[in-house]
Amino acid sequence: MPALVDVVKKIIWREKLVEIGDLVIVAVSGGTDSLSLLHLLNDLKGEKELPFSLHVAHLNHGLRGAVAQEDAEFVRKEAASLGLSCTVGEVDAELFRKQWRLSPEDAARRLRYRFLVQLARRSGAASIAVGHNRDDQAETVLLNFLRGTGLDGLTGMKFKRSLGEGLFLIRPLLETSRYEISACCLEKGISPREDETNIENRFHRNKLRLELLPLLEKDYNPRLREGLARLAGLLSLDNNFLEEFAEQRFLKLLLEKKPYFLVLNREKLLQEHEAVQNRILRAAVRKLLGRVPREIGFKQIRAVLDLCLGNSPHGRLYFSHGIKVYRSYDRLLFSLEEFPTAEALSPVTLEVPGAQEIGKEGVMLHAWFVFPGELAWPPDEKKEAYLDYHILLEMAKPGRQDKGHTPGDEQELQLTIRNRQPGDSFYPLGAPGSKKLKKYFIEQKVPLEERERIPLVVAGKEIVWVVGKQISHHCRITEGTRKVLVLKIIPEMEDMEDGYTEGEGFINESRN
Repeated sequence: MPALVDVVKKIIWREKLVEIGDLVIVAVSGGTDSLSLLHLLNDLKGEKELPFSLHVAHLNHGLRGAVAQEDAEFVRKEAASLGLSCTVGEVDAELFRKQWRLSPEDAARRLRYRFLVQLARRSGAASIAVGHNRDDQAETVLLNFLRGTGLDGLTGMKFKRSLGEGLFLIRPLLETSRYEISACCLEKGISPREDETNIENRFHRNKLRLELLPLLEKDYNPRLREGLARLAGLLSLDNNFLEEFAEQRFLKLLLEKKPYFLVLNREKLLQEHEAVQNRILRAAVRKLLGRVPREIGFKQIRAVLDLCLGNSPHGRLYFSHGIKVYRSYDRLLFSLEEFPTAEALSPVTLEVPGAQEIGKEGVMLHAWFVFPGELAWPPDEKKEAYLDYHILLEMAKPGRQDKGHTPGDEQELQLTIRNRQPGDSFYPLGAPGSKKLKKYFIEQKVPLEERERIPLVVAGKEIVWVVGKQISHHCRITEGTRKVLVLKIIPEMEDMEDGYTEGEGFINESRN
């Protein structure tokens, strides 16, 4: 059997766990696994092919009194003997457990990773190394199986997992058995400290490790741990393929993406295979949070699908970690904020001809005159509108008679740009008559969050253009039109080709 240091070196290279020059935080409890990992990485860090540096981290969970203090001191001395810096943190896991109503194991795990991540970010580390081994992998797979997990859970732990913002959790011992790790300690003369809580059956994982696994190995498969680890590896290949495929499909369904929210096409989502639907929804959560928390599992994903399948065109769900999901017709919105709506647009005047900025996103509405024969048909309804100038003039200045003016002697015309108001009516092009703007939006399936963002161009008291949607039937171009007002939405930095232009502190730490 090759030396364990060579095995770990091969895994680091194969799985790309460490890059040249990386600072690696090594989580050391003082037990067999983490202490062996520390010594193995210390043996490898000075090699020319892949030089990296180490910083030792230890967390006292505040659960074991003086014994825990002794563990911390032991890790400090072990780090010093290797010439490594060390940070020790202290927390009150029991208080944290009560505050958040967690199990003791979950509370300790959350605080431990919070401590490690905070330390890594402050120190500029690229990764956090933990001592999970092949036996831990087998226990994880069996635990997840007993909980009724999906494929993701049966793949177990990964060699390398992103923690967001360029930070990774790495597991260099994941292919190594607990027996091999113990042998490494004996060979190196290392004397680990053992946590007595590891043999207490009141913890679920301990009970599985001490009772269920030995029973299954005795009566069913003496190499069960190896088999479960192999199962995780094989299923990971399938899972990786499905994740990559779902990522491609996610991008196809993505309608809009900003730092605090994203929008998917609900109708197309429901056309995907159900197995891919679940993964697309998980991908949406991952895009916002950088990960999929444990609290967002099967039931939560199922609830989102039920929201998509429901008869109501609108609905919303609230999940942990600030995730909010909204359905509005065929838009499925994931947000980290309350229902995102645009700020109210204060009414502004558009001088004709002229240009006016709309909102705060650098979008300009431009207006200029042309003869009917100069128009390029059809107009791009999402960006531009062709309106009969003289009809607009009558709307804007009631009682004024048209004197038959030509484009060379424009009369004054001012239009108003605003958001919708209660009671607004609109006569859509080609419709049999006027209708409430709210009803028009419903018929056009305009999402709730979009309705407040849509500017309206108003002449007098009448809406003449629902920007990006439709013009008023009253202002349409006819055979009798002699002068046309062109309105066009153009980003502020875009050159016009034609027309008018105008110039948390829960953790205490100590270091050595």
